[in-house]
Amino acid sequence: MFQKMLKHLANNPGLKLLSLLFAVIIWLVVVNVADPDATKSFSIPVEIINKDIIAQMGKVPSVVGDTDIAIFYINGPRSYVDNMTSDDFSATADLSQVDLSQEGEAKLVPIEITAKKNERRIEIVRRTVNMQITLEDRLEKKFVISAESIGTPADGYAIGGVEVTPNLLKVSGPASVVSEINRVGASINVDGVSSDVSDNVLPVLYDEDGRVISSDLLEMNQTAVTIKAEIWATKSVQIQCRVSGEPAAGYEFRKVECAPETVLVKGRAAVLNGINVINIPANVIDISGAREDMENTIDIIPYLEDLGISLVEPSAGQVAVTVTIEQKQTKSFDFPVGSIKINGLNNDYELEFGVEAVSLSVRALEENMESLTLDNINVLLDVTDLQPGAYTRQLTVTLPGDKYEAVGVVNVQFVIVDKNAETLGEPINPDDEPEEDNGGGEDEGTDEEPDEGSGDNE
Repeated sequence: MFQKMLKHLANNPGLKLLSLLFAVIIWLVVVNVADPDATKSFSIPVEIINKDIIAQMGKVPSVVGDTDIAIFYINGPRSYVDNMTSDDFSATADLSQVDLSQEGEAKLVPIEITAKKNERRIEIVRRTVNMQITLEDRLEKKFVISAESIGTPADGYAIGGVEVTPNLLKVSGPASVVSEINRVGASINVDGVSSDVSDNVLPVLYDEDGRVISSDLLEMNQTAVTIKAEIWATKSVQIQCRVSGEPAAGYEFRKVECAPETVLVKGRAAVLNGINVINIPANVIDISGAREDMENTIDIIPYLEDLGISLVEPSAGQVAVTVTIEQKQTKSFDFPVGSIKINGLNNDYELEFGVEAVSLSVRALEENMESLTLDNINVLLDVTDLQPGAYTRQLTVTLPGDKYEAVGVVNVQFVIVDKNAETLGEPINPDDEPEEDNGGGEDEGTDEEPDEGSGDNE
């Protein structure tokens, strides 16, 4: 049986070989039709390696234009080509391969492109063959890292402070690149948070226009920094203004107003719970001698710092203060002498005035003056220990409350007569020169002999 099979296979060898070749051709055609070739383009950044070769020369490389972007395409079966992305390739420029003897400032560095998978199934065709570099002096600068926040905390909370550790970054590299760095920042996301947060982040380099500077040729002494954000509670607090001093005579302080009346502040909850008002000290607003309304702008931030709190919006620190000063009205009253109360008159004496009324001037705000009448005014004459004779005395005027003010001194002329004594000569004439004694006590000249017609008893 076996010998018969071998004999059958040995017959017609040429025909059998032709059949096998034909089968292979058909298989290749089928494979090619089912998975045809395809082409796909890519562009990826070039990684620079062996920088120390240039560093040993005291120089640093600087890339010319966009030559550190490798542009290439691949050919191969569609099933492999379509499934490949930029992440499946790497491009490197080895500075150890640069020919420093090349003429001109720009030096060419060959770019090597490698596929991370399907390397045997595809063909890589480079469009960017070389990276161009120039050799520059090395520059090193230090920058303070500014802490920044992104987003808005939860309702009722605000950012109390943001700090970064360490806050100093040392950057070195080509002078042309390092000199473009304007600032270095680190940011943390606080959107929707209600408690302190922290994170480890990469420092970001910015130029003066706020554009990010990114270069493989730069070296930093910190690859990551720690940034922390304090989240504080917020509270609306009233501003209270007071004044010091007195306005000019004839004027009255009416009110002091602040705008805004309240501000939104932030701080630790334990601190905010004990704060209900922000007091602006009275000595800040001095109205001494004022004759008109006063306006001023006060920075309240120092008073907040004393309390351990701060403004949610720093621009709200300026408070407009308006002080209202109103001029008083002056009104004169003819006060009947019969309504003057006499104090200290001896029962054996009687007192006679030389006029029917005295003139009183009262100063007050117009709204208060309307309600002031003679019935509200008390006038007192003190004649304690006075002997018979002619006098001029100051009256004591009592007005109904501090809102009224007597203007000037009110004097009255009068005579005191002994009801039991005989009158010598002419009766006392109130128009005669009276004895000047405004002190309320006995006249110093009572021991002297009185002038004729003075009305004094001998």
